[in-house]
Amino acid sequence: MTAEKELALMLMGAEKIVSAEELRTKLKRARGRGQPLRVKYGADPTAPDLHLGHVIPLQKLRLFQELGHKVIFIIGDFTARIGDPSGRSTTRPMLSPEDVERNARTYIEQVGRVLDLSRLEIRRNSEWLDPLGLDDLLRLCAKYTVARMIERDDFRRRLEEGKPIGVHEILYPLLQAYDSVVVEADVEVGGSDQLFNFIVGREIQRSYGQEPQVALTIPILPGTDGVQKMSKSLGNYIGISEPPLEMFGKVMGLSDELMRQYARLLLGTGEEGPEACPEEVSLKVFGISNEERRRLSRMLSGTGPQLKEAK
Repeated sequence: MTAEKELALMLMGAEKIVSAEELRTKLKRARGRGQPLRVKYGADPTAPDLHLGHVIPLQKLRLFQELGHKVIFIIGDFTARIGDPSGRSTTRPMLSPEDVERNARTYIEQVGRVLDLSRLEIRRNSEWLDPLGLDDLLRLCAKYTVARMIERDDFRRRLEEGKPIGVHEILYPLLQAYDSVVVEADVEVGGSDQLFNFIVGREIQRSYGQEPQVALTIPILPGTDGVQKMSKSLGNYIGISEPPLEMFGKVMGLSDELMRQYARLLLGTGEEGPEACPEEVSLKVFGISNEERRRLSRMLSGTGPQLKEAK
């Protein structure tokens, strides 16, 4: 496979990338050295279940694995105690270490339903954040300004509405950025609401003398309410470990418009089309062939008779 074809597959279905040219350069250099890219993805165990919203970036990560790159899955057992403020209009409740650990135990098995665990590097950010001393934390904080931090849309809206912002929430993007420094990430993958955090990561990496990571964001799957993003804390999610009949019932209860969005985002049926993905990659990333993806996409988008009969 050519470098340009590999790059096209990496960008397929992505919402934003900072930047495609940087990724092209990193990819060519990695090929020349015979070394894989280090691709980072993190999830905070704020609830025991991963949901369908996580499947979209996990599929992208599986694609990176199939292309021969190293995926680092970070369980945010430290940052989960703080709570990611991205896209939030209110402060998240802080979790106890016991709650976080209880939730984290289920993550590896669930991630293994999409990713190849034998090729996955799994880390917990408590490994480096728990021992982080006050001196180190202050030096990290000195690398960014409060003015830059409150430029983010969710913080700005909360200030305009007179809603509080905790100091711990301001620290969150810096701690996530420090994760990138520790694992020396070349690429970070996540939902589009993570773009600000990814950009902070780029700047913090640069301040530590590292080449900044490429930020690659994926569209966010709407929740079953059709109003907000799918979220464990909002209760509008479909867990990937739920019984099949329960999952089927929730999916069939979606509106037609939501069903179309789910088909497009989960099956990769955007403008590129399934045919853009090689057959062997489709089988490993999506678990079904390109033809099966096309048929299922037509059914879920309401253009096939099966969906109407099922409803």
